[in-house]
Formats: sequence, C-alpha cells, structure tokens
Amino acid sequence: MSSYKAHALAGIILAFPFIPSLFYLFFAVIGASIPDMDHDNNKNKVNSMFLVGIIISLLLLILKGSMLSGLLIILLAITFYYSKHRGLTHSLVGVTVLCLLLLFMMMGFLPVITSLAEYANYALPNNLSIFIILSLLGYFVVSRKVLTYYEVILASCLFLAPVNISVINWRLIFIMLFLGAMSHIILDLLTPSGLAVFWPLSDREYHKKLAIIFIGIWLFLAVTYVLEFGHILFTYQPVLNYIL
Repeated sequence: MSSYKAHALAGIILAFPFIPSLFYLFFAVIGASIPDMDHDNNKNKVNSMFLVGIIISLLLLILKGSMLSGLLIILLAITFYYSKHRGLTHSLVGVTVLCLLLLFMMMGFLPVITSLAEYANYALPNNLSIFIILSLLGYFVVSRKVLTYYEVILASCLFLAPVNISVINWRLIFIMLFLGAMSHIILDLLTPSGLAVFWPLSDREYHKKLAIIFIGIWLFLAVTYVLEFGHILFTYQPVLNYIL
C-alpha cells in the first residue's frame, strides 16, 4: 500500500491542471484520503466521525435546523466502518457516491455554521466558516501525521488569499474530490494486490494495466483542458494571486 504522503501528492498532481486557485487542492488531498477510511488503522477516525455526526444532529434538532449534514456524517461513518478494505471505497461507484456525500455534507455545513453563529450572536467571517469545514474534514480523513501541516497551510492560504463563499464552484469541488480518490485507486493498482474497480458490476480484480489506462485518460483530459482554458501558472497576475 502506498504511503499517505504519496497518496496526497498524487491527488495534488492529478488535480493541479484543472484548478483556478490553489484553494481547490485541499479537496484533492481530502479525496485522496477517502479510500483508506475503511482500513482498520482508521477505526478511531470513523468512531470520531460517528460521534461528531450525532452531536451535530442533536444540536440541529435543538435549534430546529436541517439535520441533513449530521446524518450524512453518520452515514459516511457507518459506510466506512462496515466496508471491507479495498472493496467499496476502492471502486468507481464507491468513490463517486462517497465524494457526492462529502460534497452534500459540505454544502449543508455552511448554513449550519451560520445558524450556530447567529444563535451565539456572532458574525462569522467567510474564511473562518471555510476553515472550520475543511478542518473538520481534515480531522476526519487526513493522516494524523500530517494533519498539523494541513491545518497550518490551510490557514495560511485562507489568510493570504481569502475565498468568497458566494463564488465557490461546488461542481469543481466534487471533481477535485473525485480526482483525489482516483489518484489513490491508480496508486493502489500499481501495487501487487488487485482492485475490483468496477464493483458491483464486476468482481474482477485489475492491476497495473488499468492504472496505465487511467493515467493516459488523465493526460489527455489535462492537456486538452489546459490548451482550451489555460492555467493559473500561465496567467499574468500578481504572484500571490496565482500561487495562492
């Protein structure tokens, strides 16, 4: 199994050609961490996710708000807990569904955080809302060994290049999550153990050849996208605008 650092780096590489700003790379890192949430080593994270989901659901019930975000956290935790390692979470169907659940959870978190802030009579800055959401996701899925670095880099990016919630591209966030998850699958396909990538349609296990095909598809899409729409590295903007 590839290391968490290799998975995070692969997620960043696959996502990089398609980003309008480096803010979106954080979602690729999260996506790259999703498939291994079914591993026994991550049971404590899954238990924490389940507990947080219950707490958030109860808070929203008390505040008479939508419990959807809390229930989605609980659903994700249950899915990870009962999934066989290298099973559902390492299939195309599995990562697509999990990325969608994470996306809906994040979209639901924004009004939740706003409601909690209003209840506390506190005007919550946009960047703080985003930091809370990405920090919570990082706590759930990012390796504890790099979590501190993740939080520091996230805080630095949001401080140096504030993000306007109203212009966040949620479709692109899903793409980043999916590319991150796909990078994980590609790296695991390069290991001796096979993956049933097309489960539940097929239980056949695939290996290195499928990884090469996926990389070829990514190269074609990345080159086509950059040639058609350009890239932040090729734009004439102030350094901080395209680095951050």
